[in-house]
Amino acid sequence: MFQINNTAQGVNAVLTGFKSQELEKKIQDCQDGNCSCECDPEIMSKIEDISFSSSADSVTINVKGNIDAQTLAPLMQECLIDNKE
Repeated sequence: MFQINNTAQGVNAVLTGFKSQELEKKIQDCQDGNCSCECDPEIMSKIEDISFSSSADSVTINVKGNIDAQTLAPLMQECLIDNKE
């Protein structure tokens, strides 16, 4: 499951049914500028910070910056979910 919502400071996404280690590595790669997918430089420049936490059944990703869920959802879907290695 993939649920993404706007917050006061950016976007919050909750993903369930995925290995947290895989998602955390992909998120870290994006933060480092080593995305394994087609990251849009214009969108990436609007992101101030990406943080994540995981529980037994989900991973929560918080994206801080001048970004909204409608813009970010398809990119996250493609990069984190559809682009399984």
